[in-house]
Amino acid sequence: MPSYSREGLKGASPADLAWLTGSWYADLDGDAVEEHWSPLRGNTLMATFRWIRDGRVRFYEIEVLETEGDYVYLRIRHFDPGLVGWEEKMTPHEFVLVEHGADRVVFYELDKPDPRWAVYERRSPHELLAYFTHESDPDPDPGVFRFKRRSPANHVS
Repeated sequence: MPSYSREGLKGASPADLAWLTGSWYADLDGDAVEEHWSPLRGNTLMATFRWIRDGRVRFYEIEVLETEGDYVYLRIRHFDPGLVGWEEKMTPHEFVLVEHGADRVVFYELDKPDPRWAVYERRSPHELLAYFTHESDPDPDPGVFRFKRRSPANHVS
């Protein structure tokens, strides 16, 4: 069972997580996965995510890191091809920042019966691990994204 906190971390800012900024690419069992984090603006970070399987989009995500009150939240919305949303209009997947350091951040999912932690770990300036894990199942779900930093123009799949 993971030993991550469940309590929101007060006083952090999206600026503390600006090391996520950039274009990240991974291969997950032959699938191409990409996540692009925009630079800090308006005290927020924003990302787009795309998962390609067999040359076709499996799904998209839009992610934001933003402050509300004393806490930083990771909010995620998923979309099928055609931008058909998965979540209800007013209910994105919502995680609160519970841990952060120079090279690792952990978010805890709110209001779910079996909540997950979302973990980002920078292994080097050009390597980023990202995964979700449940308290009830310590293995990452569905796996670990081993991202490499690249220029979008240099990646074709």
